Formats: sequence, structure tokens, C-alpha cells
Amino acid sequence: MKLILKIVAAILLIGAIAYGISWQLSKNKGTMQQEVELSRTSNTFVPVKVATVEKKSFKEDFTVNGTFQPSKEVTLVSDVSGKITKLNFDDGSYVQAGNTLLTVDNELIQNDLELSELDLEKAGKDLQRMENLLGKGGVTEVQVEEAKLRSNNLKVKIKSLKKRLSDTYVKAPISGIISQNRVENGSYLAPGTPVANIVNVSTIFLNVYLTEAQVVTARKGQKVEVTADVYQGKKFSGTVNLVDVKADESKRFRVEIAIDNPSGAMLKAGMNGKARFVAGEKVAALIIPREAFAGSTSDGEVYVVDGSKAVLRKVEAGETFENMVEILAGLQEGETVVLTGQINLKDRATVRVIK
Repeated sequence: MKLILKIVAAILLIGAIAYGISWQLSKNKGTMQQEVELSRTSNTFVPVKVATVEKKSFKEDFTVNGTFQPSKEVTLVSDVSGKITKLNFDDGSYVQAGNTLLTVDNELIQNDLELSELDLEKAGKDLQRMENLLGKGGVTEVQVEEAKLRSNNLKVKIKSLKKRLSDTYVKAPISGIISQNRVENGSYLAPGTPVANIVNVSTIFLNVYLTEAQVVTARKGQKVEVTADVYQGKKFSGTVNLVDVKADESKRFRVEIAIDNPSGAMLKAGMNGKARFVAGEKVAALIIPREAFAGSTSDGEVYVVDGSKAVLRKVEAGETFENMVEILAGLQEGETVVLTGQINLKDRATVRVIK
């Protein structure tokens, strides 16, 4: 009997606790709903920060990143087959245009050339003798013509042999530094075999890519201030060597800037650098901060504060100067535009300006 009473008492206690929790939750919910309704009733404005439309003068200077590239680079390729008998360079060595870099075995060609020259000498004498005998009736005109043909054929053969002999002396087509040597003395070459790269960085190019708004200010011969990321604070003088006439797939135009780099001592191909294009005159522009746009600048929508209302207005955006955007149409100097809170705004919403 006592056990049953204890069980009943426990059940009643649990029920009382559950009822109390339910009552409290219901009370809290009611309080929250009252606060929300009060907030809706009392907060009828949107707090915003603003900026003034103003006119400023800017120099259209801009800086772009780029990569240094050699002014000339050639992959040296063999035109003949044979074993290398003499190698005159190493990786990193400097060569002048026309220097003989390697020699391919040419003994057979030289022997053939010497024999052909002897044959040509004999053929010349035979031809001269036959021409002397032609008037005396000792030979026919056919025999003289055959002697001329033989002499001419030997001349063509000698010219071909000299070309083949010349090709066995592989020469540097440009001046520069040997890079990526692929052969050794005694190696066998076949026609088309890459031998080495020759890189000329005595003049080095910085390749940068400009937008359409930037490229119209660039011209061949223009002086440009160049820096290399690895040399902090050091400036180089560059000259625009090329302005590409066609944009790439990202709608940017390649501009090539030449910098004197004697012996390639400082600037190396593959380094990163920057080019600063300096404008000659300042440009006056009506501007607003980029944050004032309700969306992208291409959408061209801003909220203008008119008394206590935020009026949505269409504007035409121009150039961008760092975080400021030029306004070509739609705003007047001295007007106030909304900087923050646009997500909560609609046209002619009531606003309160906060500092």
C-alpha cells in the first residue's frame, strides 16, 4: 500500500513540474511576440551610413604585375647526323652570334670534297683542250657539250659538299647564355636533335596585360617605371616595345616593356615584376565610394538620401580609381548616397543617418 502511494506521489510531482515548464515557455513566447510587435511598431526607419558625391582630381597612374622574359631565345637544333668530335660550350657560358659551338664528324665529307675539287680541275683542263681541238676537227660538238656538262655537275656537287661541311660546324645564331645543354662530347646527333637553348637577357622584357581602359594610354616608346619583386626599393627604367593590337581571351592586351640588363646580372627570365604607367595630366571626376552601389557597378543603382527617404536612382559608372568610382551621369555634386544598409532598403524607404 505504501509503495502504491509513493508511486502516485511521484507521478503527481512529475506532472506538476511539466505543467510549470510548459506555462513558463508559453509566457516567454508571449513576451517575445510582444517585443517583436513593439519593435515593428516603433522601428519604422532603416539606419544607414552615407557619403557625399564630390568632384576630385586624379592622375590616371596605374601599376600592373608582369613576368620578365628574355628578349631573344633560340633552341639550337642539329641539321646533320654524326658524332660530336668537338664541344665548345658548357651550361651558363656566354656565346657570340656566329661562334662555333660544336663540330660533327666530317672526315668523309672533307675527303669527298677534295676528290671532287681534283675532278673539277681535271674536267676544266679537258674542256679547254676539247674546245681548242673543236676548230681543228679533232672532236665533235657533242663531246664538248658533254665535257661542259661534267664540269658543271662537279661544280654543283662541290657547292653541295661545302654546304654539308659547313653544317657540321654548328654555330650560335644569336648572342646569349647557354641554357639546358642536352649533349656531350662524343654524343651522336641526328637531324632535328635539340642541342641547347641560347637565351639573351642583356635586354629583358617585362610582359604585362592591360585592360582596354589602360591600354589606350600606352604607346610604343613610352617610358615606364619598372620594379622587380625580389629587389625591394630598386627601380629600373623601361621603354614600351610593343602594344598588342588584339586582346586575349580574358580581354586584356599584352604590352612588352624593354629594360637594359647588361650581362643578365640582375634581372632573370621568370622573375616577377611591376610596371608603373604614369599619366601626364590630372583628370577631374565626379566620384562616389564603390560601396555605395546596390549591387555591381554595371547595374548602376544607388540610393540617394532625399530628406528622410532613400530614393533608388540609376547612374552611369565610369573609371575606377582604387575604391572610388567615377559617375558619368545620374548624380550631382553635393548629393548624399547611402553607403551601408542597402540590403534592407527599397525605393523611398524611410532612413536615419548614423555616424
